[in-house]
Amino acid sequence: MAKNTLEKLYRRYRTSIFRYFYQMGGNYHLAEELTQETFYQVALSLDGFRGESALSTWIFRIAFYVYAGHLRRSRVNWPLDRDIPDTNMEGDPVRAVENAENMGLVRDALQRLPVRYRAAIVLREIEGLSYEELGAVLDVSPSTARVILFRAKERFRSLFNQLTEGDSSD
Repeated sequence: MAKNTLEKLYRRYRTSIFRYFYQMGGNYHLAEELTQETFYQVALSLDGFRGESALSTWIFRIAFYVYAGHLRRSRVNWPLDRDIPDTNMEGDPVRAVENAENMGLVRDALQRLPVRYRAAIVLREIEGLSYEELGAVLDVSPSTARVILFRAKERFRSLFNQLTEGDSSD
């Protein structure tokens, strides 16, 4: 495999893979580490890529397994990033803080989902994968991917509602 090919793949998919890991784990440093591990695995496996799926789907599948492996091995509980973005003085600072707090609740709810559900939401809703691509990453049929995503959204909605109700009682 040519070094140039791997560099092109890295430049093309790094941001998407990093974003996937950041949404999955909620920690910038963890996302960086797992992105590097994913492209290391891509470098080791690229010669074996058979073209049965899109290259992006194949890379996301590797990322899915890298994350699952991280969870199995990890003894470190990476903290969620809780930074509130700078407020724009021209905008409404109260609304900006409320939006940041809501994003924190979204991140908390996502983190409480099983990995497969979390991956389904992140890959379909944030990364825009088709049901066929999502199925390939999760190693299921497209119709099963739809069911997994439906259940993931239902579970997410329930968790988010629990978190927001818990916040109002403080």
